[in-house]
Amino acid sequence: MDKLYPILTQMKTSLDELEAIMIEEVNQLNRTQINPVSLQVLADNKNQLLSTIQYYDDMRRQQEQQSATQAPYSGHGKLFSSWQQVNEKVRSSKALNQQVESLLQSHMKKNQHIQKAIEHVGRASALYGPAGESSQVSTGRKYNISI
Repeated sequence: MDKLYPILTQMKTSLDELEAIMIEEVNQLNRTQINPVSLQVLADNKNQLLSTIQYYDDMRRQQEQQSATQAPYSGHGKLFSSWQQVNEKVRSSKALNQQVESLLQSHMKKNQHIQKAIEHVGRASALYGPAGESSQVSTGRKYNISI
């Protein structure tokens, strides 16, 4: 039982770090232009923290089995309040994650729209010749330069 409190404290600390990373991720995704390198660094840090949180959660469950207790630790004041703090951080991280997902989908839609526009620009309109055949008119000049 005495090992549960430090584990919950470590979980909360890791969740605090995760929340800070996710806030920065939201800030970057709110910009009109994304810096992919910076976003990748944040994603890597986030994955590392999620692995750390999973490790502490596994340790917590193991300690619960050994001490025959379960969350939310109603009879233990210090553990109960620590568990509530962990749960609050999980809820706020979930809300930030939903915001990140929404922003990513918005950027993806914008990129798809731009991609379609670029594809349409690349197509020249067909013109008909005197015999009724269609031909593509090139929109540029070709220079043959020999030196």
